[in-house]
Amino acid sequence: MASSSMALPVYAPQASPVGPARLQPRLQAQLRTWLPVLLSASLFAVESTAYFGADRTSAPLQRLTEDIFGYDVCVHWDLIHHLIRKTGHFAGYGIFSLVCFRGFWITFQNAASRLRRRLQAHGLAILATFLVASADEFHQSFLPNRTGQFSDVLLDTGGAVVLSLALFLAMRAADGCWQAHSRAGSRRKPARNVAPVSRPAVARVS
Repeated sequence: MASSSMALPVYAPQASPVGPARLQPRLQAQLRTWLPVLLSASLFAVESTAYFGADRTSAPLQRLTEDIFGYDVCVHWDLIHHLIRKTGHFAGYGIFSLVCFRGFWITFQNAASRLRRRLQAHGLAILATFLVASADEFHQSFLPNRTGQFSDVLLDTGGAVVLSLALFLAMRAADGCWQAHSRAGSRRKPARNVAPVSRPAVARVS
């Protein structure tokens, strides 16, 4: 009797990805998280050069302001120019702190509580803003047409604190609204109608 040969499939164990193939998704996630922070910091590095000193920005800003508000602003232009630059400091670094908050918020997604995650992200974002602003003013102290002032560092950090506080309160309010909506939805949910179990009738024996 001829024996028929049977081909058995051979299953090779699949090797888990190691090396660059395993690290690539993690690196992509880190890049998506922190690339906005790096781009924002690079903008501050460009702004910190001699080309953006007060002597270079005065004439273009004056022409723009005159086109919008008229030529009467020329009388008080020095004060107006000073306020424009300081407002730019306050708003620019405030927005930078929000960008940093986003990066830390994503990084701390496994925090024990949502409040702790929020406080850690805000605290580190304000600290990062203070450090970047300090480096910016330190660099400007070496330029001939710029001055490094610690008061500007405090102004930049103040912008970070104000916008971080506004975001903190907005997120708290959003969480409160979401919780109230969830509780209201659970109260409106109708209760299940459970049919009573009928007991079998027992005939009385007289």
